[in-house]
Amino acid sequence: MANCSNTLTTLAASCAATKKRGGYDKRFWIGSIEDLVAVTGVTYGTEQEVTALAFDTGKGLISYTGKRLKHSSTGSIEKGENTKLRVQSFTAILYAQTAAERLSIEQLIDAEDVYVLAESNSGSIEVFGINKGDNSVFDNYGLDCETVEDRNGALLNDDTSIALTFTGQLENLPLVFNEGVTLAANIVTLDAYIV
Repeated sequence: MANCSNTLTTLAASCAATKKRGGYDKRFWIGSIEDLVAVTGVTYGTEQEVTALAFDTGKGLISYTGKRLKHSSTGSIEKGENTKLRVQSFTAILYAQTAAERLSIEQLIDAEDVYVLAESNSGSIEVFGINKGDNSVFDNYGLDCETVEDRNGALLNDDTSIALTFTGQLENLPLVFNEGVTLAANIVTLDAYIV
């Protein structure tokens, strides 16, 4: 049997990391893994960052703007016989009144292998559903809608949102989008990817 030792590097939290604000802003971007041609900046074992996305012709991202402090994320580990997978989950809180709005949510529920870029309240863009992989196999992963909560309440002021939770098993925690650039510049870049 081969000697499979652990490779540990430094483990230290910056002051900023210990005071990182939770939650997400009202806007996020979502795309299909199938539409990606390349993901730049993702290197196995060294980087936790995506610096650029490239798409098939006519493909790109869509964006959604809802309410602040509604979207959320969680993570866990699934230990298997051969590896530990990181289970990434992003819960999007959506709203719909018209038939067209409802149809777009239905299509999102049925979409397979999506990824989400969400603006965090700590000033970064977090990337869910893209695997950094040891050979850039980002197209083998993604998130699927696992649960739907369609809330309508009983009283006039009750919650009327539709919560979609997207979940996927990946080899890494959620990545960060272009950490060395300002949040404003990253938003401009992501908006340029919208089709």
